[in-house]
Amino acid sequence: MRGSFSTDRVPAKDRLAYWSDLVCGVFVKLDCRSSTRHSFNAAMQYDTLGWLRVVGAESNAIEAVRSHRQIAKGYEDDLLVSIQIEGQTQLVQNGREAVLSAGDFALYDSERPYSLRMSDETRLVCLQFPRKELVGRLGPVSPFVARANSGKGGVGRFFLDLARVLPQRASEIEGNAVRSFADHVIDLLALSLDCGHAGSLHLASSRSLMLARLKRVICDHIRDPELGPALAARLGGMSVRHANRLLAEEGTSLERFILSERLACCASVLGSAKFDHLSVSEVAYSSGFNDASHFSRTFRTRYGLSPKAYRLQKRSKPKL
Repeated sequence: MRGSFSTDRVPAKDRLAYWSDLVCGVFVKLDCRSSTRHSFNAAMQYDTLGWLRVVGAESNAIEAVRSHRQIAKGYEDDLLVSIQIEGQTQLVQNGREAVLSAGDFALYDSERPYSLRMSDETRLVCLQFPRKELVGRLGPVSPFVARANSGKGGVGRFFLDLARVLPQRASEIEGNAVRSFADHVIDLLALSLDCGHAGSLHLASSRSLMLARLKRVICDHIRDPELGPALAARLGGMSVRHANRLLAEEGTSLERFILSERLACCASVLGSAKFDHLSVSEVAYSSGFNDASHFSRTFRTRYGLSPKAYRLQKRSKPKL
């Protein structure tokens, strides 16, 4: 799902409140304040690549604070990365402070309080993604949080060059390539963060490589109704037992992971207006389900709504 917002047409006295509501809706719950309250201006463009959210934003000076109170209100267990394009940002978390200038980036954790203080004429890109995606590559992330990383050279430069164009070009990635591309973005982020922490990265471990390969072939074949545990394991070059052992480390199994990916695929299609011509049953069958009733039951269990109600809810969200 993609969108863009601007305060240009909002009355000056309401702009900060409007922006605060937007940020809470797109990212995590935050308190926003600005010394330029009556002349505040900002704009945002966002998109998603599977489980990876990509946001480009620019604004006047603003401070965003995530407190224990805000954490208690939400249910997010995500990590975020801010990539500074212009201006300067001060990030404070875990007793550490990172000052980001153009070309720098830093990781922060939605489950811990933090503050972001941005200078006037700031432009940045932010990535938001489930914690497990980076933990599976780096292990515990606390050593990497609130540390400024340079994107001016080395691996960091490759990550920066990719990240800065994602808000404008993420929509060019389609179909089965979406989830694989998101994996590659986080692979590159993990390599960039690990440059100053030799020995902690797990990307090269055989278990991580096998798990990544298994997930990739499942995503690539998720629309095949014949894809079950046996076929997925064979395509991944391992036994069902070994595949289940790998996925058990993430609290799931081969069968549950395939079901979860199929449901996520359906949710993505139902949430997109360009597929409104497809009936709910057609969405289910095109994502590998062969029983519409089973699909409806499992979808409701996962998302708390029937597929039809989920689609209607996505369409009824107000255009801010």
